[in-house]
Amino acid sequence: MIPLGKDKKVLVAMSGGVDSSVAAYILKEQGFDLIGVHMKFWTEEQGDEYGHLSAKDNKCCSIEGVEDARNLCDQLNIPFYVLNFRDDFKEDIVNYFISSFKNGLTPNPCVMCNKKIKFGLLYEKMKDFNAQYVATGHYARIIKEDGEFKLSRALDLSKDQSYFLHSINKNNLASTLFPIGEIKSKDEVRDIAHKAGLRVSAKKDSQEICFIPGNDYKGFIERNVNIDHTPGDIVDLSGNIIGKHNGLSYYTIGQRKGIETVLIKPLYVIKKDFRNNRLIVGDIEDCKTYNLTLSNINMLSDDDKMNKGTRIQVRYRGKILDIKDLHKEGDDLKILLKDGEIGVAPGQYGVLYNENIVIGGGVISI
Repeated sequence: MIPLGKDKKVLVAMSGGVDSSVAAYILKEQGFDLIGVHMKFWTEEQGDEYGHLSAKDNKCCSIEGVEDARNLCDQLNIPFYVLNFRDDFKEDIVNYFISSFKNGLTPNPCVMCNKKIKFGLLYEKMKDFNAQYVATGHYARIIKEDGEFKLSRALDLSKDQSYFLHSINKNNLASTLFPIGEIKSKDEVRDIAHKAGLRVSAKKDSQEICFIPGNDYKGFIERNVNIDHTPGDIVDLSGNIIGKHNGLSYYTIGQRKGIETVLIKPLYVIKKDFRNNRLIVGDIEDCKTYNLTLSNINMLSDDDKMNKGTRIQVRYRGKILDIKDLHKEGDDLKILLKDGEIGVAPGQYGVLYNENIVIGGGVISI
């Protein structure tokens, strides 16, 4: 749902990609008064063999990205600003990522970035610019139902990003615009950009974790996470040694590929035993989780909206799962899955849906 734009000022997050560019173009066409902002995030510095430091671009705010965003704002004849969130990003996103690994958890930095930066700090800047809305190029929708603003999945379900957005403040939904979420496909988004003459119409999407240079996940962990990366034993559920792992931090719960054992059959990661440096594996049925807990919960709808039709998604692009039982226990939610699911990883997020509406979500423990 996008309101009428007359006399409404919008702070538009401009990454320099096609999605945020088309979002800005649509809002401009609808008569909004736009201010383009590009957020600069933390970039890791690496030393060469001579000790000279250099920085690899953060994919969300590369030199190319900032120039593309600036050029797009010039093309749309709207003001453009660069906001320096480097220190905040390092403290709230990168340190969270590192801390999660140290504690044997599977982090999701995109969820935390949306919560703390894009729909946290950016809302503070919205007030500084005397704007009424923040807009981004996310694939999601804000709808108004029964007098209440709600977060919904995008029309293009294959690109939907509502999972990443479940932790934003409920009170900010009325001041949020997701123009791309109202479009039926990415091809249509690119077609709009092409017909409008936007220079980024053919620009490729980036699907990497933005602050990990070259998507070198293993290298980033080795450089920044001060935990034991020593190889150790792979064991079955009975404790029998059946292989060697390369370091526990390189594996995730539910992983199947990259597990080398003496057994000629598919095996899945069930648990990481950091105390004994052992990787515990089993068959697919052994890997299924039925009971899980959600903590640090953020609700976007009232508790009474949770009902027999409420379902859960436990990872991005994961299927929506049926729930057999759901109840509160203190500040946590206890959930029993109907059929169980592999790869339910502590530290990731469980997001609750009624049909396409996001009810809320929280951090998973099992």
